[in-house]
Amino acid sequence: MAAAPQFYLPGDAVPTNHIIDMTIDPDRPTFSGTARIEVRLLKPQATIWVNATDITVKEASVEIGGRRLSAKPVTEANEFLGLELDQPAGPGRATLVIGYEAKLNEKPSVGAFRSIFENHWYVYTCFTAIEARRAFPCFDEPRYKTPWQFTIHVKRSDRAFTNARLLRETEEPDGMKALVFAPTEILPAEVTAFAVGPFETAEGPAAGARKVPVRVITPKGHAAEGKYAAGITASIVARLETYTGVPYSFQKLDHVSVPNLPFGAVENAGLITYRSILVPPGPEPQRSPRGTMTHELAHHWFGDLVTQENWQDVWLSEGFATWLTSEVGDDETSAARKHIAAVAARERMMMTDAGPRTRPVRLDFKDRTGMRDVYSGFVYQKGAAVLLMLEGWMGQRQLQKGLRTYLARHRFANATTDDLARDIRTATGTDTSAVLHTFLDQTGIPSVKADLRCDPAAGARIAFEQVNTTAKWTVPVCWKADGGKSGCDVMSAARREVALPKAAGCPAWIYWNAGGTGYYRSDWTPAQLSALSENGLDKLTEAERLTLVYDLRAMKLGKLMEAPAMDPLLTKLASDPQPEVAQAAKQALAGEAPQERPRR
Repeated sequence: MAAAPQFYLPGDAVPTNHIIDMTIDPDRPTFSGTARIEVRLLKPQATIWVNATDITVKEASVEIGGRRLSAKPVTEANEFLGLELDQPAGPGRATLVIGYEAKLNEKPSVGAFRSIFENHWYVYTCFTAIEARRAFPCFDEPRYKTPWQFTIHVKRSDRAFTNARLLRETEEPDGMKALVFAPTEILPAEVTAFAVGPFETAEGPAAGARKVPVRVITPKGHAAEGKYAAGITASIVARLETYTGVPYSFQKLDHVSVPNLPFGAVENAGLITYRSILVPPGPEPQRSPRGTMTHELAHHWFGDLVTQENWQDVWLSEGFATWLTSEVGDDETSAARKHIAAVAARERMMMTDAGPRTRPVRLDFKDRTGMRDVYSGFVYQKGAAVLLMLEGWMGQRQLQKGLRTYLARHRFANATTDDLARDIRTATGTDTSAVLHTFLDQTGIPSVKADLRCDPAAGARIAFEQVNTTAKWTVPVCWKADGGKSGCDVMSAARREVALPKAAGCPAWIYWNAGGTGYYRSDWTPAQLSALSENGLDKLTEAERLTLVYDLRAMKLGKLMEAPAMDPLLTKLASDPQPEVAQAAKQALAGEAPQERPRR
């Protein structure tokens, strides 16, 4: 028998289509199905491997060149199913045909699982990151994207939903019916999904430039609670389309309420699942699901349309969705509050990044145990913070231009961090590669100090220096100074000097995290703080003032400056009109660290 793969499939069989036929009764703990997987065999193979976990194979064969070859299922290997042939087949096109039976889990809620709610059984799925293989044999890695076509046989009293629209419904014997769905767009296995049960639906206005239908799918008797989410969907999609320049690219847009989903939500293309999306009818809710909905819908561009090549680059999905949620959310707030939420989220991440629990954003995963950390908060929040820094350095329009090129070049395909950097450089001329790898592949936080040197003859110069040299950092430092002077400079060495025009004179103050967007600490001196407090504090934006408070708090906690040198400025900031700034300043005066928040 051929040796089983070690976590990753060998790559010598490439899927081109998955066709899944299942019979599902939520009242029963198991279901049956047939998977037909069309593949390209790149070389002769005696054993063809696919992913499968906790699946019982009933029969298997391989169709190739007009022949049907019986295949012996090799199921001893965890995570994998091997189809062993009497003689090698390929290269060329083939179809793997696998009849199987699988579990409908109740606990844990992974793969395909069933749940009882108000005396009715329902079936849901949660495939991210490597659990689609529990529902059907498949190629369950993000690099393998194909169309998927589902046929689901259910009781006539039940309804079923998948990623694609329903093509037809046909009655069958014994009180059953067959629901045939259209082929999906090209998707990785982890964002495919299905749901079966006595559901109700609440419809909303059509969304996006293509006017796709919108529904919220709820348990029986709860359709009225889905109307709020259905009603706000179109406005969220419109904002995402405006930013990306790409219309929503899927056939429909369903939101599914799942009472015991293991995550807060999962971005299945066209069939998003949520633990909490239902809102009782009545006044505007105090806790709206809009933020979660925006995050999951953002994945339909970053994650579903363009999928990371591998799990090392899952930040291209989660980091982007986190950042874009804040980006489009800022459109709904006043200009004064722009980036406030993103700066606060970044600070919580930086406090963790500076401690013993840190990890790089990009990791190479090698087994199921390691995959427990694939959705670390670093992937979400530090990934988002890096994008915020790119935006502050490049400017919103330039970054937007680069991302639109990235989406166009990898539409319904895969991409890597290097692809992203290449596409941004092609679109804008700015090389972000070194900056991206500095912050995504390393842990910790750079620290930058600035020295303003004024010479009547030579003019003013700003000397920047990296204080934290435990790693090699390539850092975009954006600064602003008295008189409206500003700029951005990339520090790839420990020191860098910037000359100001002679006519500009000597600035009374300088602030070197302009926009509050940089992922670094500003190392202040007492004299600089005094000058800023007296002459420049009212020239800082709210995000800059909040970043200033966080930097001072970090210096205080790290005992890098005596309290009397910073407390007068913190006391002034404790009366700031922005509540986040005032609260953070009060915490800094008290020597309190911020509290971490759980992701999702």
